[in-house]
Amino acid sequence: MTLNIIAAAFACLFTAGAAATDAVSIAVKGRIVASPCVFNGGNSVVNVSLGNMQAQNMVTPASASTPVPFSLTFTDCPAATQSVTATFSGTADPVAGTNYYKNSGSATNIALGIIETSSGSLKGPGSSVTQNIAADRTATMNMQAIAWSASGGVTPGTISVAVVATLEYN
Repeated sequence: MTLNIIAAAFACLFTAGAAATDAVSIAVKGRIVASPCVFNGGNSVVNVSLGNMQAQNMVTPASASTPVPFSLTFTDCPAATQSVTATFSGTADPVAGTNYYKNSGSATNIALGIIETSSGSLKGPGSSVTQNIAADRTATMNMQAIAWSASGGVTPGTISVAVVATLEYN
């Protein structure tokens, strides 16, 4: 009789263990994205030269150079790609403000502005521009670069600014 009770107790233990369950969630995420266009003929660098500027022309506050046009060009865009957005990043100039980029060259009291030609608006760090893809599967963002001095008193030297444009295809 004792043996039957022990056997019954073991049977209950194994049955109780077999009846235990755990719920497990499986989360699957993904993203369908538009295919990229060919940027700048396959070259990921856009070089813009402001040329030589006379320091004497930049002595007063709010002095600016002549704007230099440049373009961000996109070709061979896939049919599923409807638009491209360029979001700009870099170091904001502490004197000129958040719409201008800090010069890392040797000239002082000078900053760089990037202007969207169609709107005339400055595109400082964190700004973006969106352009629809044309029927011929191309897009062009016409821009301008300008040297600007908030305080004046620009000293001779170099202007060197790195601006990164992160491209998102929609």
